[in-house]
Amino acid sequence: MFAMNLGTSLVGVAARLGPYCWLLLSANSTEASPSRLTDDDWKRLNRGGVVVHTGEQGDEPRVEAMILIPRPAEHIWEVMVDCERAPEFVPNMRRCEVVERARDGSWELIEHEIKYRWFAPKTTYRFKADYVPQQRIHFKRVSGDLRQLEGDWGLFPFPVESGMVLVSYSVFIDPGRLVPEFLVRRALQRDLPELMLALKKRVETLYPLADNP
Repeated sequence: MFAMNLGTSLVGVAARLGPYCWLLLSANSTEASPSRLTDDDWKRLNRGGVVVHTGEQGDEPRVEAMILIPRPAEHIWEVMVDCERAPEFVPNMRRCEVVERARDGSWELIEHEIKYRWFAPKTTYRFKADYVPQQRIHFKRVSGDLRQLEGDWGLFPFPVESGMVLVSYSVFIDPGRLVPEFLVRRALQRDLPELMLALKKRVETLYPLADNP
């Protein structure tokens, strides 16, 4: 699984931010709720675009991205939790390793190594990912270079006949290193669409429509 990729847009600031773990969506999160989408949001989603919102969850400033993927939830989930292969398509991810997992598969301890630009130092961190299969993932930093990391992935299937699933990703990140909050938000708003589009492309490539019922 991956938590997230903080992308590549904090030009010249401390280091390229961003955790990217194949993780999580919160089906009961107030941040990740289809009811929050406006008519313009739905128009963008139906055109294949990504919707990005900013807001607060408790005391944490969060950035949330949403996209529609025309595949079953089980196919999207398989891609999201495939830590070993995540570096093949997740921007800037060098390594994703499952360090420990629950016997029942309900959680994993994951380590990511991210390299944002050739001149920036790599970022390594560990987080715990809690799973509700094909519905949500909650992830939270355990150790590593980032000061704080917490968020959710959520899957919201539409009626079966539509073949569509709304995928939502909500994250709070504090990289430390005296990086101002507004720069973190700006980076996330710019880079999360790349992450969501990469996920969609990966799912569509691995599961062509001809292979679906």
